[in-house]
Amino acid sequence: MNRIVGVDTARGLAVLGMFVAHLGLERHVGFFTPTGWFFVADGRPSALFALLAGVGLAFMTRRGYPDDLVELRVQRTRIIKRSAILFVFGWFLTFLLTPVVVILPSYAFLFLLALPFLRLRPTAVLAWAAAAVLVTPQVVLLTRWALFSSPEPRFDLPPIGELLTGYYPALSWTAYLLVGLGVGRLPMQRIKVQVALICAGVSAAAVGYGAGYVLWSGLDDQNGLAASLTSVEAHSGTTFEMAGNIGVGLVVLGLCLLVTTQVKVLRVLLTPISATGAMSLTVYSLHIVYIRILGDDAVWYPQSNWPLIALILGTFVFATLWQLALGRGPLERLINRMIRPRQPQAHQQWPPAGLGAPAWSGAPTGPGGPGGQPAYAPVPVGGPYGPPSPGGPAAAGPYGQGQQFQAPHFGAPPPPGQPAQPQYGYPVQPRSGQAGPPQYGQAAPQQYGQAAPPQHGQAGPPQHGHQSQPAPAAPAGPTGPSPSGQQPPSGPPPVPTYPPAPPPR
Repeated sequence: MNRIVGVDTARGLAVLGMFVAHLGLERHVGFFTPTGWFFVADGRPSALFALLAGVGLAFMTRRGYPDDLVELRVQRTRIIKRSAILFVFGWFLTFLLTPVVVILPSYAFLFLLALPFLRLRPTAVLAWAAAAVLVTPQVVLLTRWALFSSPEPRFDLPPIGELLTGYYPALSWTAYLLVGLGVGRLPMQRIKVQVALICAGVSAAAVGYGAGYVLWSGLDDQNGLAASLTSVEAHSGTTFEMAGNIGVGLVVLGLCLLVTTQVKVLRVLLTPISATGAMSLTVYSLHIVYIRILGDDAVWYPQSNWPLIALILGTFVFATLWQLALGRGPLERLINRMIRPRQPQAHQQWPPAGLGAPAWSGAPTGPGGPGGQPAYAPVPVGGPYGPPSPGGPAAAGPYGQGQQFQAPHFGAPPPPGQPAQPQYGYPVQPRSGQAGPPQYGQAAPQQYGQAAPPQHGQAGPPQHGHQSQPAPAAPAGPTGPSPSGQQPPSGPPPVPTYPPAPPPR
């Protein structure tokens, strides 16, 4: 949980950086002045956003990683759906015609390009990210030079704009996503990993920005092809600028993880920022609408920082109250519902396969109403009153000790060795010319010229030439002898069968 708070805090800082980049007015040039640090928000917040999107992708697919192919297939489907939704919604925000380049359509392509890397180990993913940083920026920049004779980004129709010519070319920006995916596979809650992220970030930023600046400043023509491949300016898209942006992103992520996991007080104080990051899609979309209301001059020619301050404070209040009251942000909740996989419905057969099986789907419900216990509920092993104890009294049922109930057979034949039982309270009628079955405790009727067969525990009629012997006393059962001296049948009561399924309507 703490690592998620740290990721949300870093994402919240990225959101604030975008606010500053779009509405901030830099009145001072010193770094430690109130607005002198605004240059940090140029190009780096969007790169941090892409890196954290990779971390979120690792969280999203952690259940299937690395070998659960069924779960990974489900998550790939969710990612594809999410990409489609972000692409459509991103173009909707673009049609608001604000002077802000919406990053969401490029995000959609980034997620699709990351699908082949979901099963790779962190070392393999980071190796691919390093290769992408070294190769793909050259491909993008040289393609722009070949098409437009300039390295400047162009606003083209999809997918050319999202992949190559736009401000956020997904072909090269995949490196940011892969770095986040590899980092998200690591145990980020450990302090060693957090410190390693900070150290690696500082090294990458120093090497990237430092080497690029040295190479660029040594060129005679600082506006040509060589200069466009070594620049470290914001959104230049070179290998050196991307390496520096990755370093800054790792430092921010490592510090946020370290602070939120080790210092509980700071985690509470940073709640407005982490709440903003937890609903970054909602907040990002609302700030586009806010800029549309203010007008284009608020971006091109800002007069003060009060619109920026109002946006930050309003975002903090809205995000904090929403998270405390409702949790997940509104747009995040909506997209999660749209990409949620369908739950498979279990096939209900009739009749149930055995004891304890569920009733059929159309069975009427009991007192609990819909969703409650069916009227034809399954019977547990041993009948509704529990299995009897061998050689002893019957197990206690819902109505006390030793109470058993002989359930009727609804249309089912009697068990072997037992007489037929009444059907639905009506006695069994004998056929014409035949004697009916003997009732419990009664002797069978004597046929003409024949002696009635003896009952259990009684002596038969005296045969010719023999003297009748007295019948031995019937042994007392657990509940006493029956009136006729017979022992009641022992064993569990038969389980009632189910009526036929209702006809289809």
